[in-house]
Amino acid sequence: MDYVAVFDIGTTAIKGLLVNRAVEPLGEQTIELTTYIEDGNVEQQPEDWWEAIKKIAATWWQSGISPHSIRAITFSGQMEDLITVSKTEKKYRAILYSDTRAGEEAGEVMGKFPDLRNVTGNNMSATTPLAKISWLQKHRKEQYKDAKKFVFCAKDFIIYKLTGVAVTDPVTGATTGMMDLTKRKWHEPIVDGCGVDISKLPNLIDVKEIVGTVSKTASKVSGFSSSTFIINGSGDAGASTLGAGSIQVKDGYFYLGTTGWLAMVEKNDTNENLSEGHFNLAFVQEDQRISVAPLLNVGNVHNWAVHSFCEETENSYVAFESLIETVAPGSEGVVFLPYLYGERNPIHDPDAKGAYWGVSSSTTKKHLARAALEGVTFSLKQTLEMFEVEDKRTITLIGGGSKSETWCQMMADIMNHPIRVPLNSEYLPSIGIASSAFLALGWMESYEQFIDQHVKTVPSKHYYPNEANVQKYESQYTLFKRLYPALRTMYQ
Repeated sequence: MDYVAVFDIGTTAIKGLLVNRAVEPLGEQTIELTTYIEDGNVEQQPEDWWEAIKKIAATWWQSGISPHSIRAITFSGQMEDLITVSKTEKKYRAILYSDTRAGEEAGEVMGKFPDLRNVTGNNMSATTPLAKISWLQKHRKEQYKDAKKFVFCAKDFIIYKLTGVAVTDPVTGATTGMMDLTKRKWHEPIVDGCGVDISKLPNLIDVKEIVGTVSKTASKVSGFSSSTFIINGSGDAGASTLGAGSIQVKDGYFYLGTTGWLAMVEKNDTNENLSEGHFNLAFVQEDQRISVAPLLNVGNVHNWAVHSFCEETENSYVAFESLIETVAPGSEGVVFLPYLYGERNPIHDPDAKGAYWGVSSSTTKKHLARAALEGVTFSLKQTLEMFEVEDKRTITLIGGGSKSETWCQMMADIMNHPIRVPLNSEYLPSIGIASSAFLALGWMESYEQFIDQHVKTVPSKHYYPNEANVQKYESQYTLFKRLYPALRTMYQ
C-alpha cells in the first residue's frame, strides 16, 4: 500500500501521520516540544524538531511500515519564525513568531517603507521576520554572517534537513515582510533597503512543488527511502484553511480557541484598500489569498463566564452548558459587550472594555452567562459582515469552542448560516495539506477535487438556523452594534 507522510510542526508539539490513497489516517504520533521563554524572547531549538521527526518515523518502521511505501512527505508548520541555517553547522535557536524583541527594528523598517503594506499586504511588527533579521544584524552580527540561509517556517528547516535545499512557500512568505503578495516574489527594494543579503533567503516555490528526494545522509539517520519525494507544503494557516474545506472565494471558517480568528478566501488581485485589522496571506492557488481577521475575545470569554457563573469543579464547562440551556435565546434582553481584553476585530481598540446592558431585577446569573456567549457570537457576526458574504453558505467551526453544542446552535441562529463542525478536527490541517502531495503525485487533479472527496466528507455535525431565533437575534444584534460606539468615550 502507498502512503503520504504528513508532519505538522506546531508551537507545542509535532504531529505526524500517514494517509493512504483513500485518505484514511493511521500511525498518528505526537511529540511535545520545549519552548524557551525569557524577557519577551521566545525560542525553540530546530534540532528538536528534527529529532522528533526521526522518532515518529521510527515508530512507523517498528510497526511494520516499509519506508518504500511512503511515496511522498509533505508538511505544515508554525510561520513567522526566524531560523538560521548555519554555514558552520552551529545550532542556533529559532526565534519564534510570538517573540517581540524586534519592536524597535520594526519601527525603523516602517519608517523606511511607510507604504510597505501596499506591497506585502501586511503591516510590519515585532513578530515579522524582516524585523527579526534587522535585530540579528544589530545584536548578533556573527550569527547573521554565519547564516547560509534564513528560513521562516518550521517545516522549511525539516525540508532542508531532508534534502539540503532551502525553500519556503508563498503562504509563509507573506508573513515575512519581504514578499510581494500579488507577484509572490521577494521584493528586492525592501530586501535591499534593509541591508539584507537576498542570497540568504530561501527560494519561493509553490506549495505542491516537489523539492527533491530524501538525501542519502538523511535517509541513513531517518530511515526514509532516498526515493521518497519531499513536497514543499504550507505554513499552518494554509493547511488549516484547506483542512476546514475552504478553497473557493468566500469560503471561510472560524477558529474558536482562547483567542480566535475568521479566515476567508479572497481574490488576490490587488494589495490596495486591504483592511488594517486583517492579515493577508497568499493561498495555494495563485489568484487567491487568505484574509485573516484575528479576535482577542473568544474562548477566553467563554472561560471567564464559566468560572464566573459556575462552581470550580472538574465539570465546570458541563455545568455551564446545562445552565445556559435553561435560558431562551436573547437572554431576556441582556446584551454583553465581550471586549475583556481590548479587541482587534470587528473594532480595533486595545482599551475597549466589556459591559452588560439591559440588566433588570429579574436578571440572574444564568442570563448573564448566556449573554456572554451571545456577545462573543455577535462580535464574530460583525467580523463576518466585513467580508460581505451574501449567500447562506455553510461556515465551518474548528477549535475548542466548537465542542459546545449550545454555542454552535447559537452561531447558526445569530449568523443565519448553516454551521458545520468536523468531528475529531485535531488532524484536519494535516489532512488538508496532504492534498499538496496528492496533486504532486498525480493522485488528484485539483485541490477542489481533494476537498470535495476527502475533507468535506469527514464526519461532521451540522447546525441549521432556527427562523424564530434568527429574528429575535436580529433586533438584539442591532442594539449590540450601538453599544461600543456609545461607550467608547468612557474608555478615555
